[in-house]
Parts: sequence; structure tokens; C-alpha cells
Amino acid sequence: MTVPLTVAVCSNRLGLLPAALDRLPGLLGPDDHLVVVVDTAADATTQRRLAQTADRRRTVFFNGATIGLSYSRNLALKEAPTRHVVFVDDDIVPTTAAIEHLRSTLADGAHVAGTRITADLQGRRTPWWLTAGQLHYLGSHHPDLPASIWGGCFALDRDHARLLGLDFDSRLGRVGNNLASAEDTTLVRRLTALGATTAVLHDTQVRHLIPAHRLRPGYLLRRAYWQGRSEVRRRTARAGLHKEWRRNRSGGPGTRPAVLALLYTAAVLTGIGRELLEPARSHS
Repeated sequence: MTVPLTVAVCSNRLGLLPAALDRLPGLLGPDDHLVVVVDTAADATTQRRLAQTADRRRTVFFNGATIGLSYSRNLALKEAPTRHVVFVDDDIVPTTAAIEHLRSTLADGAHVAGTRITADLQGRRTPWWLTAGQLHYLGSHHPDLPASIWGGCFALDRDHARLLGLDFDSRLGRVGNNLASAEDTTLVRRLTALGATTAVLHDTQVRHLIPAHRLRPGYLLRRAYWQGRSEVRRRTARAGLHKEWRRNRSGGPGTRPAVLALLYTAAVLTGIGRELLEPARSHS
């Protein structure tokens, strides 16, 4: 059985959208649909240009402001004309094989499925302050460890999630310039707890295009800080801190990975502390 798919791209980066949309048409089957959610203010010219790309197989929605990734993903789920939705980030390079493997996995009964995501530094050298243990801050899997289902490229049985009353948590996920996260893994965890069937396609990979600014230590530390804040929001601060320590230590043996693990995990702990303090401040 072949299932039709809705491929959803949710983006607040207008500069990346044209290339992202150019990558997708050749990957879609005859019964597939593309939903684009623009999560930022766009001028009239940009809206016209994107709207002109809409046709019977492509629908474009404009939030009108930056409301957040979770809101945009929930809108895509609501408007998708098919039961099964594949989310692809605007900086992911998917392949026909990846889309088809997700399709066949869903057809076989999986409720959630994801691919391996590899970091593409686009020819840049890996800086000394980055090891494989920090690749998760770049939305990419550790090459030597098993993958898990992440939001960059994953598929969802929308109807099953609806039946369970689940969607993306609006407290999580990026809004504007903040680097909050975990709206994807939290949904997968909640679905799994309620009996959903999940599948990780360990041998199917897509590339995540990493721009130069994300390789800077300031970005990586800020991402670790927001990881801590996100762990508090989903009530997993203690377990999340231990998880981040293990991840950061997975960069390999030696003094450098150990020092970097301390540095990045300290940033996570700072984020946890900040998030725990904010509710108290709001009521003081």
C-alpha cells in the first residue's frame, strides 16, 4: 500500500525558503501535497511571490508574525490534506530515498518515524570547540551513536495523534530568536507513552546545512542554555541535565572533550536555573 504524504515546511527565515522549496517538488509523489507555513512578517512583495507558487499541490500559509515553530507545526497538521505528514526543516536536504522510506514505514503501520540527520558544515573545518558530543546542538546526530526521531526530518500519523489528543507543545520550540527546543521529542515521547509505534530509520540519512554562525562558540553555548530552559518547561530538568552531560561526554576520549563537556553542561545548568527563577520573579 502506498500512502499519500503532506510534506510540511515551517520557516521564519525568508532567505532560506526559496532554496528549501526548490529541493522538494522532485521528491513528491503524484498524490502528495506540500504545505508551507511562513512564521514571520513578510512584506506584500514576498507574500505575492510565495503565494504565486501555490497550486493544487502546494498551499502557503502566512502567520503574519513570528508566533513560533510549535504553532506553525500544529497549523500544518490541521491544514494537511492527508493523514500522514512529513516535517522537513528549511535547512535540511532530503532525498527521494528518505521520503520513500518514511512513506513505506508509515504504510507498514508506524505512527511516528524519523531519519538520521548528518551535519553538513558546507566545506568548513570543524572548530576545536566542537566535537561529536555537541552535534545535537546543531540538530544533527552523533555519527557513532544510534539516531533518534528529531524534528528536522520526521513523519507523523496526524490522525493517530489527534485520536490521542496530542500536538506540539506551544511552550517548546523556537519563537523568534530564542533557541528553545524539544517540541518534537516531547511529542514523540508522549505518543510512545500512549502506545504509538515509532521507527528510526538508522540507515536513511538527510543532510543538515550548518551555516558559519552556528559554528561559533556563542551560538553553541546559547543553544545549550536554551536546552536547559526547555528541559524545565517539559519537567525533565534533572534527567535532562544528566542526558546533556552524557551527550557532551560522547565527543571521544581525552582532555578536550571533557573540558568542553563541563563548559556546555554548565550552560545547560545556567538555563535550568534561569527558567526555574522566572516563575518566581513573575509572582514577586
